[in-house]
Amino acid sequence: MAVRIRFDNTHNIIPPTFVLANRSGEKYGTVPASNIRYGDSFNSYGELSFDVYKYQDGKEYHLWNKLQNFKLLWCREYNTWFEITVAIDESNDLVKNIEAKSLGECETSQIMLYGIEINTEDISRDDYKPTILYDPNNKDASLLHRIMEKAPNYKISHVDTSIKTIQRTFSFDGISLYDAFQEIAKEINCIFIFNNGVTSDGKIAREINVYDLESYCLACGYRDEFSHKCPKCGSKSILSGYGNE
Repeated sequence: MAVRIRFDNTHNIIPPTFVLANRSGEKYGTVPASNIRYGDSFNSYGELSFDVYKYQDGKEYHLWNKLQNFKLLWCREYNTWFEITVAIDESNDLVKNIEAKSLGECETSQIMLYGIEINTEDISRDDYKPTILYDPNNKDASLLHRIMEKAPNYKISHVDTSIKTIQRTFSFDGISLYDAFQEIAKEINCIFIFNNGVTSDGKIAREINVYDLESYCLACGYRDEFSHKCPKCGSKSILSGYGNE
């Protein structure tokens, strides 16, 4: 998640605005965060931590009792939703220590998959159909649709054309949906990007995009790690892989 740090006229960092909400995205109000720390890494969780004091300018913070585990937090400047965990400061019970992780990665890490076979022993079934990565017209033969049945509040927003029809074998049993995404990404050499922002109507997006990390030749269909020109047919009509270099 790319974050743009804002500065005021005196070159001091302008703190981001945090809004506390319930699981459906209903907003309660802003959170007076102190000692904000933020960490982000490519293809992983975005993480926040900060402290909230019970009393602000001599008055009790009106959402103190709503500041609980698994509530949601929206950062306006980052346009990102997070899930929070809350702990009382051991040395001062008037301070709550907040840890927050980006919502999509959190929620899909809590959804477990059991006994899902993709193009393995399921081929012995009479109704077996070869399963490809993504087929919006045949969800029974679409890998992403099959593993996301337990996450109906999430939708697949985009899958690169170059990887939609790739067929591989997978067995998912006792692992999270998020970890399944990582296995698929490693096998196919693609990347799953969560949209943890808001939709045009202000609701939580909960969208997943899948991008190819390899280049794809539009002329001959060759897919590999290359740039500028297809090494197989020489065509310069290529779709470059996700990102730069």
